[in-house]
Amino acid sequence: MSMDDTASMLTKTAQSKWASWLMFALVGTAAIVIAALLLRPSAISADSAVTEHRFDNGHLQWQIEDYPAIVLQGNRFRLTLTDAGGEPLRGAELAIKLEMIDMECGDYDFRLTETSPGVYTGEGVPLMAGLWKATLTIDGDHASAISRTLKAVY
Repeated sequence: MSMDDTASMLTKTAQSKWASWLMFALVGTAAIVIAALLLRPSAISADSAVTEHRFDNGHLQWQIEDYPAIVLQGNRFRLTLTDAGGEPLRGAELAIKLEMIDMECGDYDFRLTETSPGVYTGEGVPLMAGLWKATLTIDGDHASAISRTLKAVY
């Protein structure tokens, strides 16, 4: 075997070892990234049972009774609306859309009924356990949309 053949064989061996280590590093990094994505806690957490919101025409207190919400059951939503002067906001048309965050699960839409001056109730049904986004649409003198998150469990 000539000196050139020996040098060529050593170069190929070194390149092969380098390629093996590079492949090992890439596969290892990919495995760590995948594990981190699967095991990470959600970047978005659920709001508490009662939340407070301001909108163009006033103030909203949004309560989900018996929280966290129960999957595939009617969960009572109670919303209290006041105008900018603190008086009950009467006669508004309210609708809520429930959407599961980061999932292609079915949405659930429902309307709320005024049960006393400025107090509206309705029942929402989350379809799966997990984190949901609830978006309230207020139709009245001016339309407003307000969102919050909620947790649903079995």
